[in-house]
Amino acid sequence: MGLRTKRIGLAIFIFACIMVVVLAGCGEKPVAVVNGHRITEKEFVGKLKEAAGRQILQQMIDRQIIEDAFQKAGLKLSEEDIAASIQEMQSRAPSPAAFEEYLAARGVTLEDLRNDLELQMKVELLATKDVAVTEQQLKEFYKEHKDRYDKPLRVKMSEIVTPGKQQAEQALEALKKGNVSFADVAQQFSISPATRQYGGQRPVTPIDQIFPMELRQAVYSAKEGELLGPIETQQGWYVLQIDQRLPAQTATFESAKDQVTKDFKRSKAVSIDKLLKQLRQEAVVKVVAPEYSKLADLYAGPKQLPEFGEEQSPAVVSPKPQKSAPPPAEQGK
Repeated sequence: MGLRTKRIGLAIFIFACIMVVVLAGCGEKPVAVVNGHRITEKEFVGKLKEAAGRQILQQMIDRQIIEDAFQKAGLKLSEEDIAASIQEMQSRAPSPAAFEEYLAARGVTLEDLRNDLELQMKVELLATKDVAVTEQQLKEFYKEHKDRYDKPLRVKMSEIVTPGKQQAEQALEALKKGNVSFADVAQQFSISPATRQYGGQRPVTPIDQIFPMELRQAVYSAKEGELLGPIETQQGWYVLQIDQRLPAQTATFESAKDQVTKDFKRSKAVSIDKLLKQLRQEAVVKVVAPEYSKLADLYAGPKQLPEFGEEQSPAVVSPKPQKSAPPPAEQGK
Protein backbone atom coordinates (compact mmCIF):
# COMPACT_ATOMS: atom_id res chain seq x y z
CA MET A 1 0.00 0.00 0.00
CA GLY A 2 1.50 3.26 -0.82
CA LEU A 3 1.18 6.68 -2.09
CA ARG A 4 2.75 7.68 -5.44
CA THR A 5 3.21 11.41 -4.96
CA LYS A 6 5.40 13.19 -2.38
CA ARG A 7 3.43 14.17 0.68
CA ILE A 8 2.50 17.80 1.18
CA GLY A 9 2.05 17.21 4.91
CA LEU A 10 5.60 18.32 5.72
CA ALA A 11 5.04 21.54 3.81
CA ILE A 12 1.92 22.27 5.78
CA PHE A 13 3.70 21.48 9.04
CA ILE A 14 6.65 23.78 8.34
CA PHE A 15 4.38 26.52 7.05
CA ALA A 16 2.29 26.24 10.22
CA CYS A 17 5.43 26.47 12.37
CA ILE A 18 6.56 29.60 10.56
CA MET A 19 3.13 31.20 10.84
CA VAL A 20 3.02 30.46 14.56
CA VAL A 21 6.21 32.44 15.02
CA VAL A 22 5.21 35.28 12.70
CA LEU A 23 1.71 35.73 14.08
CA ALA A 24 2.56 35.20 17.72
CA GLY A 25 5.59 37.45 17.55
CA CYS A 26 7.34 35.35 20.17
CA GLY A 27 10.34 33.96 18.30
CA GLU A 28 12.39 33.94 21.50
CA LYS A 29 9.96 31.63 23.27
CA PRO A 30 11.70 28.30 23.97
CA VAL A 31 10.54 25.08 22.34
CA ALA A 32 12.91 23.09 24.56
CA VAL A 33 15.31 23.69 27.42
CA VAL A 34 18.42 21.48 27.52
CA ASN A 35 20.51 21.60 30.69
CA GLY A 36 19.35 25.15 31.22
CA HIS A 37 20.02 26.19 27.58
CA ARG A 38 17.01 27.44 25.62
CA ILE A 39 16.22 26.38 22.04
CA THR A 40 14.00 29.16 20.79
CA GLU A 41 11.20 29.04 18.27
CA LYS A 42 13.21 31.34 16.03
CA GLU A 43 16.17 28.95 16.03
CA PHE A 44 13.91 25.94 15.52
CA VAL A 45 12.02 27.43 12.56
CA GLY A 46 15.28 28.72 11.10
CA LYS A 47 16.66 25.19 11.02
CA LEU A 48 13.46 23.92 9.42
CA LYS A 49 13.71 26.55 6.68
CA GLU A 50 17.40 25.84 6.17
CA ALA A 51 16.87 22.09 5.91
CA ALA A 52 13.80 21.98 3.66
CA GLY A 53 12.64 25.51 2.93
CA ARG A 54 13.41 25.52 -0.80
CA GLN A 55 11.93 22.08 -1.36
CA ILE A 56 8.76 22.87 0.58
CA LEU A 57 8.26 26.24 -1.12
CA GLN A 58 8.63 24.57 -4.52
CA GLN A 59 6.06 21.93 -3.56
CA MET A 60 3.63 24.60 -2.39
CA ILE A 61 4.09 26.62 -5.60
CA ASP A 62 3.62 23.51 -7.72
CA ARG A 63 0.49 22.56 -5.85
CA GLN A 64 -1.03 25.98 -6.45
CA ILE A 65 -0.10 25.75 -10.13
CA ILE A 66 -1.85 22.37 -10.37
CA GLU A 67 -4.95 23.65 -8.56
CA ASP A 68 -5.16 26.67 -10.88
CA ALA A 69 -4.67 24.55 -14.02
CA PHE A 70 -7.32 22.08 -12.85
CA GLN A 71 -9.85 24.85 -12.31
CA LYS A 72 -8.97 26.58 -15.59
CA ALA A 73 -9.47 23.31 -17.50
CA GLY A 74 -12.99 23.01 -16.07
CA LEU A 75 -12.30 19.57 -14.63
CA LYS A 76 -14.30 18.15 -11.73
CA LEU A 77 -13.40 15.81 -8.87
CA SER A 78 -16.10 14.78 -6.43
CA GLU A 79 -15.77 13.90 -2.78
CA GLU A 80 -17.24 10.51 -3.67
CA ASP A 81 -14.30 9.83 -6.01
CA ILE A 82 -11.79 10.71 -3.30
CA ALA A 83 -13.65 8.63 -0.69
CA ALA A 84 -13.71 5.65 -3.05
CA SER A 85 -9.94 5.90 -3.51
CA ILE A 86 -9.42 5.95 0.27
CA GLN A 87 -11.74 2.97 0.70
CA GLU A 88 -9.77 1.05 -1.90
CA MET A 89 -6.57 1.64 0.07
CA GLN A 90 -8.27 0.64 3.31
CA SER A 91 -9.48 -2.61 1.74
CA ARG A 92 -5.90 -3.70 1.12
CA ALA A 93 -5.09 -3.61 4.83
CA PRO A 94 -5.79 -6.65 7.04
CA SER A 95 -8.03 -4.56 9.30
CA PRO A 96 -9.03 -0.94 10.06
CA ALA A 97 -6.54 -0.97 12.93
CA ALA A 98 -3.77 -2.07 10.57
CA PHE A 99 -4.60 0.78 8.20
CA GLU A 100 -4.50 3.33 11.01
CA GLU A 101 -1.17 1.96 12.19
CA TYR A 102 0.18 2.16 8.64
CA LEU A 103 -0.67 5.88 8.54
CA ALA A 104 0.66 6.54 12.04
CA ALA A 105 3.98 4.83 11.26
CA ARG A 106 4.48 7.27 8.39
CA GLY A 107 3.36 10.34 10.32
CA VAL A 108 0.31 10.75 8.10
CA THR A 109 -3.23 11.56 9.22
CA LEU A 110 -6.34 10.54 7.32
CA GLU A 111 -6.73 14.18 6.30
CA ASP A 112 -3.16 14.21 4.94
CA LEU A 113 -3.96 11.09 2.93
CA ARG A 114 -7.15 12.62 1.61
CA ASN A 115 -5.31 15.78 0.49
CA ASP A 116 -2.53 13.78 -1.18
CA LEU A 117 -4.99 11.56 -3.02
CA GLU A 118 -6.95 14.61 -4.16
CA LEU A 119 -3.79 16.16 -5.61
CA GLN A 120 -2.75 12.89 -7.24
CA MET A 121 -6.18 12.46 -8.85
CA LYS A 122 -6.17 16.04 -10.13
CA VAL A 123 -2.75 15.53 -11.70
CA GLU A 124 -4.02 12.35 -13.38
CA LEU A 125 -7.09 14.13 -14.75
CA LEU A 126 -4.90 16.93 -16.10
CA ALA A 127 -2.53 14.41 -17.69
CA THR A 128 -5.37 12.58 -19.43
CA LYS A 129 -7.76 15.42 -20.30
CA ASP A 130 -6.64 15.61 -23.94
CA VAL A 131 -6.63 11.85 -24.58
CA ALA A 132 -9.21 11.05 -27.26
CA VAL A 133 -11.20 7.86 -26.70
CA THR A 134 -13.31 5.84 -29.10
CA GLU A 135 -15.46 2.80 -28.37
CA GLN A 136 -13.37 0.71 -30.73
CA GLN A 137 -10.13 1.67 -28.96
CA LEU A 138 -11.63 0.74 -25.60
CA LYS A 139 -12.81 -2.65 -26.87
CA GLU A 140 -9.40 -3.43 -28.33
CA PHE A 141 -7.69 -2.37 -25.08
CA TYR A 142 -10.12 -4.54 -23.07
CA LYS A 143 -9.46 -7.54 -25.32
CA GLU A 144 -5.69 -7.16 -24.89
CA HIS A 145 -5.91 -6.84 -21.10
CA LYS A 146 -9.00 -8.90 -20.28
CA ASP A 147 -7.31 -10.87 -17.50
CA ARG A 148 -6.79 -7.62 -15.63
CA TYR A 149 -10.54 -7.25 -15.11
CA ASP A 150 -11.44 -10.83 -14.19
CA LYS A 151 -11.53 -11.48 -10.46
CA PRO A 152 -10.36 -14.89 -9.17
CA LEU A 153 -11.72 -16.72 -6.15
CA ARG A 154 -10.61 -14.75 -3.09
CA VAL A 155 -10.77 -15.27 0.64
CA LYS A 156 -10.38 -13.15 3.72
CA MET A 157 -9.07 -15.21 6.60
CA SER A 158 -7.47 -14.98 10.00
CA GLU A 159 -4.47 -17.00 11.16
CA ILE A 160 -2.69 -18.21 14.23
CA VAL A 161 0.89 -19.31 13.68
CA THR A 162 2.65 -21.37 16.35
CA PRO A 163 6.13 -22.91 16.51
CA GLY A 164 4.81 -26.39 17.35
CA LYS A 165 1.80 -28.65 16.85
CA GLN A 166 0.91 -28.71 20.55
CA GLN A 167 0.41 -24.94 20.75
CA ALA A 168 -1.68 -25.03 17.54
CA GLU A 169 -3.91 -27.74 19.03
CA GLN A 170 -4.34 -25.72 22.21
CA ALA A 171 -5.30 -22.65 20.20
CA LEU A 172 -7.78 -24.64 18.11
CA GLU A 173 -9.35 -26.19 21.21
CA ALA A 174 -9.77 -22.75 22.79
CA LEU A 175 -11.51 -21.51 19.64
CA LYS A 176 -13.87 -24.49 19.49
CA LYS A 177 -15.05 -23.82 23.04
CA GLY A 178 -16.51 -20.60 21.67
CA ASN A 179 -16.07 -18.41 24.73
CA VAL A 180 -13.14 -16.40 23.34
CA SER A 181 -12.64 -14.47 20.12
CA PHE A 182 -10.17 -15.44 17.41
CA ALA A 183 -8.34 -12.16 18.03
CA ASP A 184 -7.85 -13.00 21.73
CA VAL A 185 -6.50 -16.45 20.94
CA ALA A 186 -4.20 -15.00 18.25
CA GLN A 187 -2.82 -12.53 20.80
CA GLN A 188 -2.12 -15.40 23.18
CA PHE A 189 -0.64 -18.01 20.84
CA SER A 190 0.39 -16.53 17.48
CA ILE A 191 4.01 -15.72 16.66
CA SER A 192 3.24 -14.06 13.31
CA PRO A 193 4.69 -10.52 13.37
CA ALA A 194 2.56 -9.53 10.36
CA THR A 195 -0.88 -10.43 11.72
CA ARG A 196 -0.74 -11.10 15.47
CA GLN A 197 -1.30 -7.48 16.48
CA TYR A 198 -4.33 -7.30 14.16
CA GLY A 199 -6.10 -10.27 15.69
CA GLY A 200 -4.66 -12.61 13.07
CA GLN A 201 -6.46 -10.96 10.16
CA ARG A 202 -5.06 -11.17 6.64
CA PRO A 203 -6.27 -8.93 3.79
CA VAL A 204 -8.51 -10.31 1.02
CA THR A 205 -6.25 -12.54 -1.11
CA PRO A 206 -6.75 -14.60 -4.29
CA ILE A 207 -6.46 -18.26 -3.34
CA ASP A 208 -3.68 -18.89 -5.87
CA GLN A 209 -1.62 -16.21 -4.10
CA ILE A 210 -1.92 -17.65 -0.59
CA PHE A 211 1.35 -18.52 1.09
CA PRO A 212 2.65 -20.78 2.48
CA MET A 213 1.48 -23.06 -0.33
CA GLU A 214 0.43 -25.80 2.13
CA LEU A 215 -2.52 -23.62 3.09
CA ARG A 216 -4.00 -23.32 -0.39
CA GLN A 217 -5.55 -26.76 -0.69
CA ALA A 218 -7.22 -26.54 2.69
CA VAL A 219 -8.56 -23.05 2.03
CA TYR A 220 -9.85 -23.77 -1.48
CA SER A 221 -12.88 -25.83 -0.42
CA ALA A 222 -13.38 -24.36 3.07
CA LYS A 223 -16.64 -22.63 3.98
CA GLU A 224 -17.12 -19.22 5.59
CA GLY A 225 -16.67 -19.41 9.34
CA GLU A 226 -14.88 -22.75 9.19
CA LEU A 227 -11.84 -23.44 11.38
CA LEU A 228 -8.91 -25.26 9.78
CA GLY A 229 -5.84 -26.86 11.27
CA PRO A 230 -3.42 -27.54 12.62
CA ILE A 231 -1.63 -27.31 9.25
CA GLU A 232 2.12 -27.92 9.17
CA THR A 233 4.36 -25.68 7.03
CA GLN A 234 8.02 -24.77 6.98
CA GLN A 235 7.09 -21.49 8.69
CA GLY A 236 5.25 -23.19 11.57
CA TRP A 237 1.86 -24.66 12.43
CA TYR A 238 -1.25 -22.79 11.30
CA VAL A 239 -4.80 -22.51 12.56
CA LEU A 240 -7.08 -20.66 10.14
CA GLN A 241 -10.54 -19.18 10.20
CA ILE A 242 -12.28 -18.40 6.90
CA ASP A 243 -13.88 -15.00 7.46
CA GLN A 244 -15.20 -14.44 3.94
CA ARG A 245 -15.25 -16.12 0.53
CA LEU A 246 -15.51 -13.96 -2.57
CA PRO A 247 -16.42 -15.98 -5.69
CA ALA A 248 -14.59 -15.64 -8.99
CA GLN A 249 -16.07 -13.11 -11.39
CA THR A 250 -15.59 -13.01 -15.15
CA ALA A 251 -15.69 -9.45 -16.41
CA THR A 252 -17.51 -8.24 -19.49
CA PHE A 253 -16.63 -5.16 -21.48
CA GLU A 254 -19.73 -3.37 -20.22
CA SER A 255 -19.14 -4.22 -16.56
CA ALA A 256 -15.50 -3.11 -16.75
CA LYS A 257 -15.93 -0.18 -19.15
CA ASP A 258 -15.37 2.58 -16.58
CA GLN A 259 -12.11 1.03 -15.39
CA VAL A 260 -11.07 0.19 -18.96
CA THR A 261 -11.55 3.85 -19.88
CA LYS A 262 -9.39 5.01 -16.97
CA ASP A 263 -6.67 2.48 -17.77
CA PHE A 264 -6.67 3.34 -21.47
CA LYS A 265 -6.34 7.05 -20.74
CA ARG A 266 -3.49 6.39 -18.30
CA SER A 267 -1.67 4.42 -20.99
CA LYS A 268 -1.87 7.43 -23.32
CA ALA A 269 -1.38 10.18 -20.74
CA VAL A 270 1.32 12.81 -20.91
CA SER A 271 4.10 12.05 -18.44
CA ILE A 272 3.93 13.78 -15.05
CA ASP A 273 7.33 15.41 -15.61
CA LYS A 274 6.23 16.80 -18.97
CA LEU A 275 2.90 18.00 -17.57
CA LEU A 276 4.50 19.76 -14.63
CA LYS A 277 7.14 21.37 -16.82
CA GLN A 278 4.42 22.71 -19.10
CA LEU A 279 2.34 24.03 -16.19
CA ARG A 280 5.40 25.74 -14.70
CA GLN A 281 6.19 27.48 -17.98
CA GLU A 282 2.59 28.71 -18.30
CA ALA A 283 2.42 30.05 -14.75
CA VAL A 284 3.38 33.52 -13.57
CA VAL A 285 5.47 33.03 -10.44
CA LYS A 286 7.23 35.70 -8.46
CA VAL A 287 9.52 34.44 -5.72
CA VAL A 288 9.73 37.29 -3.22
CA ALA A 289 12.02 35.80 -0.57
CA PRO A 290 15.59 36.58 -1.68
CA GLU A 291 17.01 33.37 -0.23
CA TYR A 292 14.82 31.40 -2.65
CA SER A 293 15.15 33.69 -5.67
CA LYS A 294 16.84 31.00 -7.79
CA LEU A 295 13.61 29.02 -7.64
CA ALA A 296 12.24 31.47 -10.19
CA ASP A 297 14.52 29.90 -12.81
CA LEU A 298 12.31 26.82 -12.64
CA TYR A 299 9.25 28.83 -13.60
CA ALA A 300 10.29 30.42 -16.89
CA GLY A 301 6.74 31.32 -17.85
CA PRO A 302 5.23 34.42 -19.43
CA LYS A 303 6.63 37.75 -18.32
CA GLN A 304 4.76 39.36 -15.50
CA LEU A 305 3.99 43.04 -15.88
CA PRO A 306 5.49 45.07 -13.03
CA GLU A 307 3.18 46.68 -10.55
CA PHE A 308 2.86 50.45 -10.69
CA GLY A 309 6.12 52.08 -9.66
CA GLU A 310 7.92 48.73 -9.43
CA GLU A 311 10.73 47.38 -11.57
CA GLN A 312 10.23 43.94 -13.00
CA SER A 313 12.25 41.31 -11.19
CA PRO A 314 14.83 39.61 -13.45
CA ALA A 315 14.32 36.43 -11.47
CA VAL A 316 10.67 36.26 -12.49
CA VAL A 317 11.31 36.42 -16.23
CA SER A 318 14.53 34.41 -16.39
CA PRO A 319 14.24 32.23 -19.51
CA LYS A 320 16.84 29.68 -18.48
CA PRO A 321 15.62 26.20 -19.45
CA GLN A 322 15.67 23.65 -16.63
CA LYS A 323 15.17 19.96 -16.39
CA SER A 324 11.70 19.14 -15.13
CA ALA A 325 11.59 18.46 -11.42
CA PRO A 326 9.87 15.49 -9.84
CA PRO A 327 6.13 15.66 -9.12
CA PRO A 328 5.14 17.93 -6.23
CA ALA A 329 3.84 15.18 -4.05
CA GLU A 330 4.36 11.49 -3.68
CA GLN A 331 2.37 8.91 -1.92
CA GLY A 332 4.47 6.02 -0.85
CA LYS A 333 3.02 2.94 -2.19
